[in-house]
Amino acid sequence: MFESKYAVPRNIDKLISKLKITTDSHNSYIKFLKKYNVIAFDEDVFDYSIDCQGESLPLEVMFGFSKKRDREDVIANNWMYLNRIPKRSIAIASLNFGDLLCLYPNGKVYHWDHEVNDLYFDMTVRNGYLEQNLDLKLVANSFDEFLTKIIKTEIEDFDPNVPYSDDYIDFLMNDSKYFFMSSKKIIQVRLKKLELSEKGRELIAKFKREGLIR
Repeated sequence: MFESKYAVPRNIDKLISKLKITTDSHNSYIKFLKKYNVIAFDEDVFDYSIDCQGESLPLEVMFGFSKKRDREDVIANNWMYLNRIPKRSIAIASLNFGDLLCLYPNGKVYHWDHEVNDLYFDMTVRNGYLEQNLDLKLVANSFDEFLTKIIKTEIEDFDPNVPYSDDYIDFLMNDSKYFFMSSKKIIQVRLKKLELSEKGRELIAKFKREGLIR
């Protein structure tokens, strides 16, 4: 099911040590990193999702080690979400357009919902922050169980001639780089789909202004 986006780094053990994960409950995750590194669920004919208490959540990227230190990199992501995800947990994947999967010290995997569990700043509140909701939803009791719960579904009605929804384009307007976390082949298909709507063409113009495409 899995295909690595990048080769596993030669210094993988040194990189993993930076995550400071030493408990036996993390062994399966460590083995996964050593075998696959980054996994991008960006195929154009299959969807990958995970069930979380009856809700199907689309998977995006299983973090690993990327030379770009971008949103595919597990170290960069955990630095970016420091103090925003529960202490001692590790962000291991992105999903559902802005959410994360977090691996806890006990080996369990939880869903961090950015609309529910993020740390929100509010100028009307003393000290500036609202009380954070740390009640994350359980996805799996172990990393191995999480892997078995990944659902691969063929997109029967995938059509490059059908435009993206306005909601999806609005999301991309706020996170342009997310659009390009795919293979060149898939990016070309996605650009053609953007050309099919006025809002999509506005996004293409934005990509050009940002120097992401010519």
